[in-house]
Amino acid sequence: MIGAALLACAPNIAPATLETVIRVESGGDPLALHVNGLRLQPPPAKTAAEAARIAESYVRRGFSVDLGLMQVNSRHLATHGVTMEAVLEPCTNIRIGAAILTDNYAAAARTLGDGQPALQAALSAYNTGDFVRGFANGYVARYFAPGATPVGHMMLAAPANPYTADTSVLARGASHVRIE
Repeated sequence: MIGAALLACAPNIAPATLETVIRVESGGDPLALHVNGLRLQPPPAKTAAEAARIAESYVRRGFSVDLGLMQVNSRHLATHGVTMEAVLEPCTNIRIGAAILTDNYAAAARTLGDGQPALQAALSAYNTGDFVRGFANGYVARYFAPGATPVGHMMLAAPANPYTADTSVLARGASHVRIE
């Protein structure tokens, strides 16, 4: 997706950061599904309706499913008031994924302080639900491996002009902090 489109979906996170999370999570596939705890994954869906039906069938059987560009976990749908099919719409998926990442960063920053440790803990929580397991399973390292596109800076206040912002994540209601 281009930067302006990403800003329209999630104005609190810079486009380069979103692009990196999308690359790591789904490789850019808006219909990507990952059934957690299942060795053999279902075949790729051809439409959002088909992907939603597949995901719903696994959720009914007790699995959680990661959906769409940012691989939003099915357990987040009720909290964000969206259906399985709605979360497969790219902008909705990005908006919810960005909200989850922003919340994770704010929580991590409260205990770790602002900066790279909080960013890395937020990425861990985005993947596993806690600030530690994403390091152990190698997920966080995927953002910092040789040749990886860095996730950039996080900011805790909106820049004057969000269309010229650098790689950032913005958490509303907090004081401005730049993470190097």
